[in-house]
Amino acid sequence: MIARAIRSPWLIAAGAGLVIAAILVPNAFFEEVSGRAPHSLAWGPALFRVLLALHGFILLSASFARQQPPGPALTAGINRRTWFLLTALTGIAVLLRIPSLNSCLWLDEVLTMVSYGRPPLAWIFTAFPDQNQHLLYSLLAHVSMQIFGQQAWTLRLPSVLFGAGSVWALFFLGRRLVGETQALLACALMTVSYHHIWFSGNARGYMGLLFFTLLATWLWLEAMDRDDWRTWLFYAGSVVMGLWIHMTMLFVIAAHVAIFAVVWLGSGRQPARLARAAASFALCGTIALQLYALALPEFIRTAAAEVSPDSEWTNPLWVVTESVRSLRIGFASSAILLCGAVLVAAGFLDILRRQPRAAWAMILPGLMGGGSMLALGHNLWPRFFFFSMGFGLLIVVHGAMELPRLLVQPLRRDLGRWAVRAGYALAMLIILASSTTVPRAYALPKQDFTGARDFVESQIGPGDKIVVVGLAAHAYSKYYAPQWAVANSAQELASLRPTGARVFLVYTLPIELKAAHPDLWRSVQGEFETVKVFPGTLGGGEVYVSRDRLVQAGISR
Repeated sequence: MIARAIRSPWLIAAGAGLVIAAILVPNAFFEEVSGRAPHSLAWGPALFRVLLALHGFILLSASFARQQPPGPALTAGINRRTWFLLTALTGIAVLLRIPSLNSCLWLDEVLTMVSYGRPPLAWIFTAFPDQNQHLLYSLLAHVSMQIFGQQAWTLRLPSVLFGAGSVWALFFLGRRLVGETQALLACALMTVSYHHIWFSGNARGYMGLLFFTLLATWLWLEAMDRDDWRTWLFYAGSVVMGLWIHMTMLFVIAAHVAIFAVVWLGSGRQPARLARAAASFALCGTIALQLYALALPEFIRTAAAEVSPDSEWTNPLWVVTESVRSLRIGFASSAILLCGAVLVAAGFLDILRRQPRAAWAMILPGLMGGGSMLALGHNLWPRFFFFSMGFGLLIVVHGAMELPRLLVQPLRRDLGRWAVRAGYALAMLIILASSTTVPRAYALPKQDFTGARDFVESQIGPGDKIVVVGLAAHAYSKYYAPQWAVANSAQELASLRPTGARVFLVYTLPIELKAAHPDLWRSVQGEFETVKVFPGTLGGGEVYVSRDRLVQAGISR
């Protein structure tokens, strides 16, 4: 009788294996494998084993569950022409992201390579000393560098692949919301987007977060309509991967849970529907917690305790003005940006009218994330909202199709065909305008640390001193110029300035230097003069080379 009740022996084997491993593997095993000191992982191994047993019992239970007949494929109905166009756009997207792939790494990428890309996999899996750790990305970057060597392009390769994948994820979400044609137009806009190219060559978890946000939102909408176990499980898998690459994914699932609750309360409160959704949401939490369990004690002890000093970066007005500046780069001019705002309004309002669940799922995660960062006093950078970019592109393209219809409908209803053609023309014009900004992504590195280094080393003579301060110290001391002196305070800077010798000072991101090291900033402003500035595509990320004013004037200290 028991044998007949078992519907999947593979699930029995997998579940039993997890439970046995949870019982037999000691806590010390995880510290030995990762090269950690005894008890350094604290309660992380115990939590990992408890969750391992829990997921083993879930698999054992699932092996007795009645199998649902498979529904129609999620990709059913897509013709060959569409597959070809989507594949072609993906190929073009990859080609457009190659030219700047090996350019100079910027600060956060340097920290990713040195702190998380180079160490062994087992150590990476258990490490979360600061918020620069994007765990899944660190693991993928490590694998990439082990296979292809430690270079800038190998560190960035996972981001390029996520960028290509996000074109597909955008298509599937867009196809469900606005149809295949508009979805392909949105994919074309993403392919030639300056910002998407920039982040595709950024060795951080933001592009992966965009990919999983689009994928999870599409699967969530499908699961809400299909209400079958398979789709809910696919959804859970995409959310877990998104959480593993960046914790901002919490706001995406929080929005989905909130919207589902409202929909369920207003649709008759079916218990079976609630059970499937609740089980999926719970799995998102427990599996993500399992993946973070070994690193969680360190995260709570160090990374979660990080505070942002009061600066322009914590001012919400700064993030607005910086976002506008960034959008002007990506959309060529203020006029196009203003037109884009009109299209966003037209597109969003129509989606809100026809598919309110999807509309709210597009804006709630960003509002929740921004509100949380503001309430906690953390730095507000535009890149924190990049995961919503796909939603924005869909809304803009749909707005381009809707706006002509809204303009002509009050006048003459027989102009509908003209409105459709005008909509296509407007969407193509937006894509063309965006494509003109693509060369800007290749013109400069994100931060030109190597250019500043080479310039300084070409200028120094016998007895001259090079000192680096602020966040630039991480880039140079850990990667680009470990031989350079580092000053962490005005007193240290004074001690590193020998009498009668020229001193070259290098720094970047003056907003942070002014807020975190005001004494150093006063010394830099009062005692040094800027010799050369090395611009980059990172907003405010210029690298400054300064020289001692007193020595230049022939005055001995």
